[in-house]
This record gives sequence, structure tokens and C-alpha cells, in this order.
Amino acid sequence: MDTNKGTMYENVNDNAEFCEQIGDAMIKLGVQETMSCMARMMAAVAQKEGVDIQFDCDLGTVSVERKSITLNG
Repeated sequence: MDTNKGTMYENVNDNAEFCEQIGDAMIKLGVQETMSCMARMMAAVAQKEGVDIQFDCDLGTVSVERKSITLNG
């Protein structure tokens, strides 16, 4: 999701700020609860976009596979 900010440096600053917020959440909520919130959000994004998603970096890989959701109605 590109925010289309003016410069690359603004995006880097936003990224650093977001990483700090995640670190703060880990301290306040605990690692397990923070990771659970992040996982649910990534799963929600995958559902909304209609695709499974995968993130790769030098530390590891995170995959999100959508579950089939049946609506009761």
C-alpha cells in the first residue's frame, strides 16, 4: 500500500516511526498479543485483497494463507 508521499525520506521516516510503535506495543501488550494483532491484520488484508501474501527478508519468511469464510445469513 503506497502512501505516495513526496519523498523517499518521508517514507523512511514513516517506516522508522511505525517500527517504534510496534516496539512500544510489544512492551505494553507483550510480544504474543502484539504478534497476534499484527497477524490478524495481515490476514484481514489478505482476505480483502483476495490473495495469499508472503513477505521475505534476510531474517525469514512470513506467509498468510487465507481461510475460506462461510457467511451465515
